[in-house]
Amino acid sequence: MITNNPNPIDANKLEMLYKATGRRGPVLIMTHHNPDPDGLAAGYGLSVLLKQVWNIPSRLIYTGLVGRVENRAMLKYLTPDWRKVKSLRDIGSYSSIALVDTQPESGYNLLPKDIYPSMVFDHHQPNLSAMDKVKYIDLRPEIGATSTIIFQYLESAGVKLDLCLATALFYGLKTDTRGLSRITSKADEYAYFYLLAHVDHHKLSQVEQAQLPISYFRALDNALRSTMVYGKAVVTVMGHMHRPDLPAEIADLLIRLTGTKAALCMGRYDNTLNISLRTTTIYPYAGTIIHQVINGMGMSGGHRVMAGGQIPLSKKSDTGIIETRVKEKFLQAMGETGTGQPLLSLGE
Repeated sequence: MITNNPNPIDANKLEMLYKATGRRGPVLIMTHHNPDPDGLAAGYGLSVLLKQVWNIPSRLIYTGLVGRVENRAMLKYLTPDWRKVKSLRDIGSYSSIALVDTQPESGYNLLPKDIYPSMVFDHHQPNLSAMDKVKYIDLRPEIGATSTIIFQYLESAGVKLDLCLATALFYGLKTDTRGLSRITSKADEYAYFYLLAHVDHHKLSQVEQAQLPISYFRALDNALRSTMVYGKAVVTVMGHMHRPDLPAEIADLLIRLTGTKAALCMGRYDNTLNISLRTTTIYPYAGTIIHQVINGMGMSGGHRVMAGGQIPLSKKSDTGIIETRVKEKFLQAMGETGTGQPLLSLGE
């Protein structure tokens, strides 16, 4: 058990947060497009904090697709308060807006560039130029998950976590840090073991062991057959996908291939090329590599060992050329100049 609790949230910061809410509500809480467990858990945790500490109501909304079966199970069993929307309406009816696990002007959320949130909680690399008008900012890229950040507020405010909230925060933290195997902090370790002691193991099992449809295995088969190995770099070009978060799942798998230092996976969903990158802890910053790869073509962001991006596609786009350009820039960044080999043709 980790006993050292490095929690920087004190009464002064809680008071500053309270003022940023507008002191009345309702607060609109948003996360990034195609939300993951960390965004879902952190946003839900913030809504509980506002309600239990200051009796401020909130509304949780997300955009895009929750495609991964585990994430859909999380919405059903742990964070059912989230609602899917396609557009923002009646912005003036909210006392304030909070962004969780995302930032203004990132391109990864529904918030227009001319509307600024009052609060931002995130663990990605900060876009400080977009923060001038934000009243309350908590950006900590050294933290492994936004769930850890929100847990610290709940803990400092003395909020008793029910089983659903504790389980949601634990799962959000666990998935974003791969069970603390990615770069993490002492704060993540403390939150992880504290929450582990308070989870509902039955509900956690319902999420982690959610049944997979046959389409998942077909997509996995297609991804593996489409994977090329270039020395220490792996590239997967999947073509059309049935859900936008599939590249992240495939990259998580392929980074475990023996001898691999970086795995880049991409696929098309609707009018977007979705890209995910995973690197080992001993290789250069994944966020830096993804910026070099996507530079000028779309949006990107990431951490030390995980990153992602999106490139918009139009009817006039030559998708094949764009995919080739992404692959070539990635291999250049990795210093790989050799001819690739199909993954499934490699010997032991």
